[in-house]
Amino acid sequence: MNTKLGTLLVLATLGGTAAAEDDATRPGLAVESVSRRGVAQDFLVLPSGGELTGQMRFVTAEPVFGDEPLRFSDLALFGLAARWSLFRKLEISGQVDFLAKQPSFTDEKPWQSVGLGLRSPLGRRAALAISGAGGHLIDHAGMWTKTGITLQWRKPIARVLTFDVAGGIDGVGITAPSSTSAFITEVAVSTSALFREPSGHWGSWIGIGYAIPVTSRGTDPTTGLAVDPQPRLDLRVGTVLSLVREWDLFAEFAVVDRGDLGDPSTRLPILDGGFDQRQVILGVTRHITGKKQRRHDDDEVLELSRR
Repeated sequence: MNTKLGTLLVLATLGGTAAAEDDATRPGLAVESVSRRGVAQDFLVLPSGGELTGQMRFVTAEPVFGDEPLRFSDLALFGLAARWSLFRKLEISGQVDFLAKQPSFTDEKPWQSVGLGLRSPLGRRAALAISGAGGHLIDHAGMWTKTGITLQWRKPIARVLTFDVAGGIDGVGITAPSSTSAFITEVAVSTSALFREPSGHWGSWIGIGYAIPVTSRGTDPTTGLAVDPQPRLDLRVGTVLSLVREWDLFAEFAVVDRGDLGDPSTRLPILDGGFDQRQVILGVTRHITGKKQRRHDDDEVLELSRR
């Protein structure tokens, strides 16, 4: 692997599809986006209306391929996400990520990835999500694809504390024209502690995610090496502020694990969670609520504040 390709691999794998990025409770490569207001107001599926979110992801990494580490603000990805509640029983979401900042010696595509997700409640304290995503390989013709299914469950412990547990299966494929391909399947589980202010204006979370590869086959077309995925362990810490109906502000720090520094076969040439990374995420969400829904939403927030 040449130095430029290796450096690009470090850079590009440090972004993400909503994935990892909009879900506070599960490990990397997650696509389905979870409303962060759901931490402050204790819901798993958006009860009504919609959300538009913009976020900037700053990424740092160790100098695995190049001679210099990737420092804060060397690489930044800008993500746009939207979700909408249908009949209070189904939430549809989507996200697209753009490369807002990259070093002068790289030439990656401005558009990086896109993802879609569906989420449905299973009672009040559980939800089932199905997701899919795709994006460019790093400095190579071809693409990666990802599909997943996740079951999420929350258990209130106290008025201000909830435990969140999620588990599921992810499948990641890597393909290139007239070249080799690879596919990896992982079983992932995560657990988080969610803290909230009783009136629903503030929330925070701290959680870990663990993923184990169950099947892998094929060869990475960017390196010519057989894929050799390893167990992954992630950490996420974040907070959300919801002082008014229409707007949320949020921040998150994440440590995303993928592979070993000295073994390229354990990494993936993709944008979302393909390499060890540290992320600082800052964002804002605009909530969209119809006039007929506003009174109902106010009643729900008031009910939450009395619990």
